[in-house]
Amino acid sequence: MLSNFITYIQQQELFRLSRDRILIAVSGGMDSVALVQLCKKAGVKFGIAHCNFQLRAQESDADAQFVQDLAQQMKVPFYQVSFETKKEAALTKKSIQVAARDLRYEWLEGIRKTNDYQYIAVGHHHNDSIETLLINLTMGCGIRGLHGILPKNGLLIRPLLFSTRADIEAYIQKGNFEYREDSSNSSTKYTRNALRHLVVPQLQRINPNLEQTFEENFLRFRETEALYDYAIQQLKKETVTQKGTSLWIEIEGVSKAPSPLSLLYEILQAYQFKSSKIQYIYNRRAEESGALYTSKTHQLLRDRTHWIVSPISSNNASKYNLEGLNKNIDTHTKGTIDIENVAFQWEILKQKSNLKTNSNRIYLDLDQLNFPLHLRHWKDGDVFYPLGMQGKKKKLSKFFKDIKMNRFDKDATWLLCDKKGAILWVLGQRADERFKVLETTKRILKLDLG
Repeated sequence: MLSNFITYIQQQELFRLSRDRILIAVSGGMDSVALVQLCKKAGVKFGIAHCNFQLRAQESDADAQFVQDLAQQMKVPFYQVSFETKKEAALTKKSIQVAARDLRYEWLEGIRKTNDYQYIAVGHHHNDSIETLLINLTMGCGIRGLHGILPKNGLLIRPLLFSTRADIEAYIQKGNFEYREDSSNSSTKYTRNALRHLVVPQLQRINPNLEQTFEENFLRFRETEALYDYAIQQLKKETVTQKGTSLWIEIEGVSKAPSPLSLLYEILQAYQFKSSKIQYIYNRRAEESGALYTSKTHQLLRDRTHWIVSPISSNNASKYNLEGLNKNIDTHTKGTIDIENVAFQWEILKQKSNLKTNSNRIYLDLDQLNFPLHLRHWKDGDVFYPLGMQGKKKKLSKFFKDIKMNRFDKDATWLLCDKKGAILWVLGQRADERFKVLETTKRILKLDLG
């Protein structure tokens, strides 16, 4: 068992046996005790951490005392904490099991960082991985739910995954090691226990080599997942473009992909869109533009040829005074403004020749401006006098519609305004006719976006 343990750590590159310090999460049960004993015999530098979830009254307290005694016996650092797990579950609206898991790993990570451990080790074994796959298949999963428990997930390692439950039982018995038995493990009211006690034995009757078969299956599933991930990345390159804070997804490109719904899921799940919502979005891909969908963190707009994903924000409430320009306009001839995601250069000119205006460069009659100037986002009712329209007033909403600007781009567009609120420039689009350079202009304010 010890040689297999060491070999597995080295093959999977879980950690450096002679150098890394490992924080072992120990419940007091057979699996975690076996992990402690093997680490001790392998010469691993480790500490022991125990969480008391206070779910089994005196039994939980006895577990905590047992683990503390084990740490003293091993002469290694010991860390423990007690949680009001039921209260936490109620407050966060999580199941007790999920609340306990989240509390546990958050606390363990804090201990790891504070005490200079390189990894956190837990006692999951091969049978735990089989049960996890069966749970995922029963409850529903994608391809990543098929690979079982991974040996290494970031800084969380599982050095016992090479062994079965029977292997660990034999090791514990041979070494005559004491451990604690969790009475709740025998209850089939929990999903994992029901599978362990009722379902897996039936599968083993069908296939006596069930554990070996699943080990081979996990290898095949992981290989298939690697190919899947590679294909997804290639398809993303063809169909997805990042523009500032927005993600542009080509609808036609996704629709022509070999597995369009899977591709869209892999793109959108990172932005907290649920699978049911993603399927809904895909099924309505032929609808007219303008449909808006939201997740907890992002919004998706169905534009003419793209789905556009942007963070949900409160940009419309933002307003920035241009202090660097307002304070220096009389003492400096040039400068730079850099606010949030807006950057432009300003310069005062006197020469009127070769003034070439475009969407990112404008020239204003400096003496016609009412300082101080500020930036803000548009709001309903905004009007301005677009340059080139002979002084005709236009609602900003109509201007946006005429240039076919989508909702996200509207919300992200900045307006340069003066003290009285007049719009001087719709940044990146059009300046205002009222402040253009004339023959009578004496001082020119040049603004370059980007």
